Amino acid sequence: MRKKNIRTKIGFIVKPVALCIGIIMYIVYSQGCANTSRGPSGGPKDTIAPVIVASIPAELSTNFPTLKGKVLLTFNEYVQLKNQMNEIIVSPPSKKKPQTRIKGKSIQLSFKDTLREDQTYTIYFGNSISDVNESNPFPNYSFTFSTGNIIDSLLISGTVLDYKTLFPIKGATVLLYRNPKDSSVLKELPVAVAKSDDWGYFCVRGLKGEPYTLYAIEDKNYNYLYNKGGEKGGFADKEITPTIVAKPGLPQIEQYDVKDTLSCLSRPSEVDIYLFQETSDVQYLKSYGRINERECYLTFNTNNIQIDTFQIKGIFNDRIIKQLNDAEDSLTFWINDQRKLADTLLLRVNYMRTDSTGTLVPKGETLKLAMPFDKSKIQNQSNTTNIKSYAESLGNTGIGKNQRENDLRNKEQEREDEKDNEKKKQENQREDLLKMQYTAKGESVENKGVELLFAAPLIKIVQDSIQFTQTNPRQIKSPMKFRLEKDPKNVLRYIICAEEEYKLGYDYRIYIPTATFTDINNFTNDSTDFTFKLPSNDKLSSITLEVSNVNGKRYIVDLVNEARENVFLTYQIENDTTLLFPYLSPNNYSFRITEDENKNGKIDVGNVLLRKQPEKVRLFKLPDGSAIITLKEQTDLTQSVDLEKLFSQ
Repeated sequence: MRKKNIRTKIGFIVKPVALCIGIIMYIVYSQGCANTSRGPSGGPKDTIAPVIVASIPAELSTNFPTLKGKVLLTFNEYVQLKNQMNEIIVSPPSKKKPQTRIKGKSIQLSFKDTLREDQTYTIYFGNSISDVNESNPFPNYSFTFSTGNIIDSLLISGTVLDYKTLFPIKGATVLLYRNPKDSSVLKELPVAVAKSDDWGYFCVRGLKGEPYTLYAIEDKNYNYLYNKGGEKGGFADKEITPTIVAKPGLPQIEQYDVKDTLSCLSRPSEVDIYLFQETSDVQYLKSYGRINERECYLTFNTNNIQIDTFQIKGIFNDRIIKQLNDAEDSLTFWINDQRKLADTLLLRVNYMRTDSTGTLVPKGETLKLAMPFDKSKIQNQSNTTNIKSYAESLGNTGIGKNQRENDLRNKEQEREDEKDNEKKKQENQREDLLKMQYTAKGESVENKGVELLFAAPLIKIVQDSIQFTQTNPRQIKSPMKFRLEKDPKNVLRYIICAEEEYKLGYDYRIYIPTATFTDINNFTNDSTDFTFKLPSNDKLSSITLEVSNVNGKRYIVDLVNEARENVFLTYQIENDTTLLFPYLSPNNYSFRITEDENKNGKIDVGNVLLRKQPEKVRLFKLPDGSAIITLKEQTDLTQSVDLEKLFSQ
């Protein structure tokens, strides 16, 4: 009787428990069978990054196998890998990249190459890891181990920047070498690597207490070698011996959200590397030709071309006008000779060409410069032939032959009409017209003057015929004193510079009569009449920049927009001075200042193999460290900059 009661009591207890278990199993099963392509609806959104719960081997393990080694990282949830080819790198690198795969909630990385003995390795995962459900990132994670008995624990941190804009460069590959040769960056794998993040910041771990030479490259083909001319490159000026030990809590190795601007910018940076695109140093004549009777060109494969002698048969050298482009990789030249020139000119040019060993050697060539073929003399094929060819090429398309032929006739008629209209426009235009463009902007005319740009070099100017007048608010007109200056760097560009002060509220007019200018073809200009005035918007503002400690050097001072892509006004200075930047709209601005060492008026790039840095560019910074000047309406702002101090940083 007692046993029966015990069984009854047990049954009374077990049945409800079993019922509860059944309900729980049903809920779990029903959720497990639901559509797993998205999370269950309702509840707060998952914003938490995945967490590593285990790793094989453990972090900072030693005696890792050099053959067929594997690393397994297990997370608390399902994860995915994105852009692993670009994001995941192993330092030091091997010729064969490791293989990555997802196994459940784990990431497995398998080495396909033999690892170096007694070497500390670091795997940088970048931004490749995120969870499956909400793509929450697990950013900038790194895993370190050693194939030897010890872990090399030192690090070097730095920032990769664009040499011209000074913006950080994301995804640059930083290469470290010990005792490198001049060509190591071209031919040898580095002893350590790292990637720059969204802020251009990098941290190379697993280093010894020895001096390292640092380079940074774009590495478009992921081979850890510099492709000169095809990739941007840069280098640190001096060797760096690491002294900082990587340990938990160190800001250089902490995982930060890239959107956390304050934390990312506050990380210590030991060195800045400026990335630039250098041109190929393989010099050869790439192309040449004749644009018209008196204009020809030569184009080379690289800039700063070296031409020793230049002679056109039958033409005296003083009758040849030459013009290099800004990159100095192309030469345009005109023949200032009023005689009828031959249909084919013979040019003898001696220049420096790169031979098969990479050495510059003298090279002489005789080039035939033929007059361009006049395409207007080509007789058009008959419409019948065109229609037949067109119809046959269509084949059996379901469109009737007659319809196809009618369509083609209509199209050809449209083309003929367009040609007729263009021909009428050309007939109305003088054959001996010298084309001229002008630029007169009120906001910059005080500094830049009025620009005149011509299609060919001038041989005659009747300057007295140019009329430059000013009209005051009372409509009283008077002449303006001016001078016409030829641009010393561009034979096609002239500047009209006022010799009187421009005045607010005045109207200015320049009238250039017909035949004021004559070019080498004896073409003359049409009459041109244009007006301009200083901006009168009372909401405009200005910035005055007081520059000190120039010390006789040449600097280029650019006022640029926040993105540093538009230049509003430029000054070139060699002495302490005060610069005015007037008529500015409310906006964000920056001052970009270049140390123009060779005084050529532009920012020159460097040479990675010769370890020649590009010309120094720096941003003027406010006391709070910001390079952005926020200008409001009706504001006249004054700032001061010490160039010696700025460029010593």
